[in-house]
Amino acid sequence: MYDFAIVALMALAVVKTVDFLTDSIPMLRTSRSLMTFALAIGAVLVADYSLFAGFDIAVRNATLGIWMTGFMVAGLTVPWRALFGWLTHDRAASDETLGEHRVMRAA
Repeated sequence: MYDFAIVALMALAVVKTVDFLTDSIPMLRTSRSLMTFALAIGAVLVADYSLFAGFDIAVRNATLGIWMTGFMVAGLTVPWRALFGWLTHDRAASDETLGEHRVMRAA
């Protein structure tokens, strides 16, 4: 159970770090998703943490378990963003570069 909490809180740290960096450096806003993946995998690699080892799940390659944990951390950033969007009632339209959006005018 604690292993899942470590992964969930690491995802929260990645979300807030990416938010801080994109708010501080406007040029990084277009690469928010790439930065999320890079920080999630980088944090897990630096911590040398594998969720599979924590749950005693046999993985053929220990390095692969660490990388997969990094992808799990990156995937858990989505529920954190959804939770923050629900709590603040703020639509997260700025998460991805979806092109220019204009308000439709009434005819």
